[in-house]
Amino acid sequence: MQFTQIPQQYAPLGGELRYAVSREEAGNIDIRIAGAADAALLGAKRFAAVTEAAFDAAPYLRRQLRFVPATGKTGFYSAGGRTVSVVVEASETDDGTIAATSPARTFLPGVEVPAGPCLRTSMPLNRLIPEGACDELTLLTSGACAVTVTAEAGDSTTAESYRTAESGLHLFRLDTRDFQGAECITVDAGACGTAVYSVMPAVEGAVRLAWRSSAGSVEHYTFPVVRTTTVRAGRLEAEGPEGRMVVAADAECEMLLVSAYEACAVLEALAELMTAPEVWIAGESGYTPVSVATGEAVVRRHGSLCCLEVAVRPKHKIRMPWN
Repeated sequence: MQFTQIPQQYAPLGGELRYAVSREEAGNIDIRIAGAADAALLGAKRFAAVTEAAFDAAPYLRRQLRFVPATGKTGFYSAGGRTVSVVVEASETDDGTIAATSPARTFLPGVEVPAGPCLRTSMPLNRLIPEGACDELTLLTSGACAVTVTAEAGDSTTAESYRTAESGLHLFRLDTRDFQGAECITVDAGACGTAVYSVMPAVEGAVRLAWRSSAGSVEHYTFPVVRTTTVRAGRLEAEGPEGRMVVAADAECEMLLVSAYEACAVLEALAELMTAPEVWIAGESGYTPVSVATGEAVVRRHGSLCCLEVAVRPKHKIRMPWN
């Protein structure tokens, strides 16, 4: 028995991850998909009375992804949970004796095959960022990687270097509080790419959102305007001798956020908020999960500038404390 097809290293989980195995005589082929590090069972299949078997491993592996936005000072952070490393084992006997094992492969979130070292993002690389805000860059490296952060303020320039020795997927967090007074911050990741941030004054009441993008990254954007804040209450009433009474109640607070007037590339990236599997509000104390209530957005309007409106609300309704 042998594998005749395996996906390439760093293939995207958004597409098919096709494995194929063959044996000389017809019989059962049992497939076991296991974690490369701990051999934990991630999925299993049986093909009966066949000489060849092929299957897509992606549906078994997508649910293993865990996205937690990085928190902390400027520097490299682990991308644990954002990749899935597996081996696939094939056996042809009922006692589970392994007849063939595929090479270990690491798969990435997203829908596109990465082209060598790169910065995985759906947002343009020239960005605005408010004072005191943070951003996260997702880097795919082919070896050791050095990142140089250059902060410009008036006539002065300062630079800090950060380094990781391992290849693979890495998170690089930029915290503007580490570069007080900077007007422009450049994050140069060498072969992976360069992101340039123009630092603007923070707007009181602005809301910074973070979300999982189609590139397999966590993107950030600050919505400068909260157009409306709406509180919606739900009540369960019962009829008694004294009339109606509230026996249970809950409430949720929904905010309608409005972006600045942006180029189409930015608006198209922001439109992914409506289909993103996870969205957070980024605050000083961390990231708070929210859900998006908006179902459509205009990202291009002939002859005029556009902004994007999106409504967000808590993941769960708030039960009233007196119930």
